[in-house]
Amino acid sequence: MGAIKRMSLVGMVVLVPMLIYYPIREFGWLLELSFLDPFAWTRDDAWVDPTAQIAMGTRIAFFVVWMLPILIGWLAYLAAFSVLTLLWRGIVFDERIARRLQWMGWGTIASAVLMLVAGSLSPMIRSWHNADGPLPLRLWMDVDKLALGFSGLAFLFFGLVMQHAIRIARENEEFV
Repeated sequence: MGAIKRMSLVGMVVLVPMLIYYPIREFGWLLELSFLDPFAWTRDDAWVDPTAQIAMGTRIAFFVVWMLPILIGWLAYLAAFSVLTLLWRGIVFDERIARRLQWMGWGTIASAVLMLVAGSLSPMIRSWHNADGPLPLRLWMDVDKLALGFSGLAFLFFGLVMQHAIRIARENEEFV
């Protein structure tokens, strides 16, 4: 049990900076592009006409499209931290860990898929105010996001297997 506690403590120490750094890094570029730099869209951008006037509603739509995967990804990190906290407290084979692993899996999958969707929608949203009209929807594939989604699937699967194993163990204990 000591090794599990030590490893979970190391994991928590690593995750605390990520819980702080991840939203700062992700919201930093998003806030600057969406609101803080009013000319960021029209300055040297292949998708936006230099003379386009970008409406606040367009900026808000872009922000929301990218905010969702970032927020869900952060919640997946938080679920991972809560799993490590339970392990550090000596709670190993427990329904709470199984559920949180599933939350972590769903959050990771959702974040990865929504980032692919946001990347596909970005050229269209950013070009809404072009004189020639908006660019069409583009399929944006990123191997890193696909790998992240598969990692989330592994967490989800592990959480489901653990949940069923705990249920079977309890049923077997009732027979004894």
